[in-house]
Amino acid sequence: MEILGLECPPSADYIRLNNHCARYKCMKYEDEWFGILSKSALIGLLDYYNKTESLLESDRKANLSAIAKQVNKISQERKLTEYEKFIEWSAQVDIEHEPMYGMFLPNFFRYSCIVLVYLVLGDHLDKLSRTLHKVRGNSKQPPDPGADIKTYKSYIDSFSLSYDESIWDFVEDLRRIRNCIVHASGDVSRRSSDQQLELRRIAKGNVGIHIGSEFNPNHLTPLYLDDDSITIEPRYCETMIHEVMKLIEALCKAAKLPTGIELER
Repeated sequence: MEILGLECPPSADYIRLNNHCARYKCMKYEDEWFGILSKSALIGLLDYYNKTESLLESDRKANLSAIAKQVNKISQERKLTEYEKFIEWSAQVDIEHEPMYGMFLPNFFRYSCIVLVYLVLGDHLDKLSRTLHKVRGNSKQPPDPGADIKTYKSYIDSFSLSYDESIWDFVEDLRRIRNCIVHASGDVSRRSSDQQLELRRIAKGNVGIHIGSEFNPNHLTPLYLDDDSITIEPRYCETMIHEVMKLIEALCKAAKLPTGIELER
């Protein structure tokens, strides 16, 4: 698996699932194999997210190390005192490091992750709708690809599946965050008054979503962070991936589509 141009080994579960699936050339999403294939894909998504976060953290530490070496070199050339050396280090961290590694790189990546998670959710609900139409039969055709989540839910529910409705609870807030990113570049102030209220409600829920100046009310907002920009903690992205996995697995179990296979250890 290649992430950001670097080779990263996928997890053991991801390898076992894909090795097993590769043996069955007939396996397709739109049949009884949907649950197994979707599980493999979602494990891959989680692997991609975790490994990219890890790479970003490694790059952040490498950048700090490079700054320290540069400051040591300057200190030797200019014979700086320890205090002057600290001031030089602080200036480089504040000007070069923090904007890039404290905000831009992690937040832009997490923005893209949220958009991707929502895309994957819609894609899997589309494939599940087509699977149910083929495996269980329904006179009504499945929604066109790209339909909204509520349309897919309505079609899936037409099969009278028995499951806990709460598995959908996360979707609406995920949609709100995704729409703010896609339609307003994460700037809450560019959304409608009602949407702003909902976004600020989410941010106050301690789920890993923050809004600009509210990110840390005990300190001044950094210059590189707009007052109304959404910032995202890693835990929110990981939680949303797990929620999608739980949703798809629960729907598959309700439809009696297998979601697991006997894996060789």
